[in-house]
Amino acid sequence: MRTHGKHYFKAPSNMLEGLKPLVHRGLRSSVSRNALFLYSIQFANYLLPLITVPYLVRILGVERFGTLAFGQGLTAYFSVLVGYGFDWSATRKISVERNQSGVVGRVAANVWAAKLLLYIVSFLSLLLLIQLVPRIHEVSALMVVLFCGILGAVVFPTWLFQGLERMGPISIINLSVRALVVVGMFILVRKPQDFIIYAGLSSAGTIVAGLLGVGIAFRTFKLKFIWPTWSGIWESLREGWVLFLSSSAIVLYTAGNAFILGLIASDTVVGYFTAGEKIIRAMVSMLGPLSQALFPRFSKLAEESKAKALQWGKRLLFAMGGTGLLLSIMTFVGAGLIVRVVLGPNYHPSVSVVRILALVPLLVAVSGVLGVQIMIPFGREKAVFLIVLGAGFLNVVLACILASVWKADGMAVSVLLAESFVTLAHFGYLWKVKLNPLWGARLPAESEPYRTC
Repeated sequence: MRTHGKHYFKAPSNMLEGLKPLVHRGLRSSVSRNALFLYSIQFANYLLPLITVPYLVRILGVERFGTLAFGQGLTAYFSVLVGYGFDWSATRKISVERNQSGVVGRVAANVWAAKLLLYIVSFLSLLLLIQLVPRIHEVSALMVVLFCGILGAVVFPTWLFQGLERMGPISIINLSVRALVVVGMFILVRKPQDFIIYAGLSSAGTIVAGLLGVGIAFRTFKLKFIWPTWSGIWESLREGWVLFLSSSAIVLYTAGNAFILGLIASDTVVGYFTAGEKIIRAMVSMLGPLSQALFPRFSKLAEESKAKALQWGKRLLFAMGGTGLLLSIMTFVGAGLIVRVVLGPNYHPSVSVVRILALVPLLVAVSGVLGVQIMIPFGREKAVFLIVLGAGFLNVVLACILASVWKADGMAVSVLLAESFVTLAHFGYLWKVKLNPLWGARLPAESEPYRTC
């Protein structure tokens, strides 16, 4: 009895001792570390603002919250133009050339210059829209304030740190600055008219984080100032243009939804839809950092071995898909409680929006693996673009039809159908070109490296 009891109580201890090496190896892995750091950035970009939602929806009210969302929706289009897919194209190039500091420095200089040029073009476009579109002219001050924040995205070098797999310092800066913005919001935003103050705080925080990120990049990687060249800028734009078009199309059924709905319905309707969609996007944001952290590794695997890349793609597909399914079930079942707690009783119409969009975390989890970890590393950017472009146009067409009848719920249905289209199209395309990860190691010639064309 005594011996049996002794072994019984030692078993858990032995199990824990056996897990220690696995934990240590996991923490030493650059992928694991960068995933943790990327989650901190995602926390700052999505979950931290979600903490402010219960306050904002109550202080600003449904209408002004919708006005703010409408402005942020238009700004999202300009953010994509300035970003131009560099988070993927520049990351991929820097990841391959990471051991050549001179090349990394030239790539960084050309990317920063290209983003600055795109920012100037975007600003001129905004001024033109303010003059031509009455709906935008009504909130021109808000638009300008929000647009200033894009300057932070111009200089914030996430792509540089991600390509070199050194996300720690920049993650800390980003999280700290965003936390200060939240503190400022609680102090300064006290009434519905203060929605523009909140916009100013957000823009200021983005700019400060971007400037600090540049300083850290030069200090950490010992970069030397290099004048960009027109040929280098053009090369950066050429390498990222397909991914830019894909990102633009994605905005048509994600961040730009509030803007599309605002052109069809009132700010109050936009407020109900956006409040519900923010909850869903917060769920989706839990899936993004791991995908971003793994992207450089999958890019290398695709160059080395087709079979290995698809084997790991299959494992990741089940892991991400299972996580997405769990999030979707929890969101659908708890929609009523989540809305009451996060948004308050005045946002009851948002419950149906959350339930309609509850399947989105699962769809995004699956399509993210298929598109980002398989199609892009294997050089299928054009196919990705065509798929998301089709989804974007589908969303806009359905929104014009459904939102005019069912308002916020109609917009939610169009988004759900667009996300479903993306996932099914990714599966169909990969099946056709024999890159479906569900085949795994059973593919022929699995030992041969795969060359993208």
